[in-house]
Amino acid sequence: MKKENSVLCGWILAYGLAYAFFHIIPAFLSGFLTGPITQGDALDFLTPFVVIPIAIMLYSQIKKVSGAKEYAAARFQKLSSIILILGFIFYADGHGLHLSANSIARLVEGQQGSTLYNAVYLFDEIISHFMWDGGVVLISLGLIFLARNRDFGLLSSAQVSLIAAGSVFYGFSFAANGVEGQTVVFTFPAAAAVFFLTLWFYLKDQKRKNQNPILLFFLCGYFLSAVLFAYWGITHPGFPEFSELGWI
Repeated sequence: MKKENSVLCGWILAYGLAYAFFHIIPAFLSGFLTGPITQGDALDFLTPFVVIPIAIMLYSQIKKVSGAKEYAAARFQKLSSIILILGFIFYADGHGLHLSANSIARLVEGQQGSTLYNAVYLFDEIISHFMWDGGVVLISLGLIFLARNRDFGLLSSAQVSLIAAGSVFYGFSFAANGVEGQTVVFTFPAAAAVFFLTLWFYLKDQKRKNQNPILLFFLCGYFLSAVLFAYWGITHPGFPEFSELGWI
């Protein structure tokens, strides 16, 4: 069990790190690589090819953990599979829309108010971001439902450290994406809702001395996101984008 938990916790850290890296770093790579394609575009192209496979590895590692009642495991595995598939579709489709529309948006700067600009803005700043962030939330729910009712036993301090590091990367990035992507109206309530759902599941596990690493990861990650959203809203009314303040 300790070995299985260590492998799972390693993948949890990898997921949080990959999510943070590919959702934040491309925004800072503004130099053009070739033609209208920037270095950030080139890196961002790889995003779903890295994040989704890591999520699949998490799914695979969770399934290896025994201890769940057969009926409960089968029921939640079916539900989680459906949610994960939907999450992957929303994530990949939203990312693709954003990557292409964002590249085109750079070519229509100065044409505010035109039909072309409005169409690009709709797909770049609204539809794509809501689909992308919606996919992220669905993926997390799929993993949460799969991990629920499985016996992981007690985690070591090293394993908890891996989870904590991963949750910081994930929670900070989820909040940053929500603010810069103008999806706070969805991502803030979603972070709070998933936090309370995961907290309920985790507390139930604690009664049988079971430390669920997946629940702990998303519990801490979404708690951090909710706190950051609240802080940003209080200190910057209206939730302005970082780019509006000249930070990016």
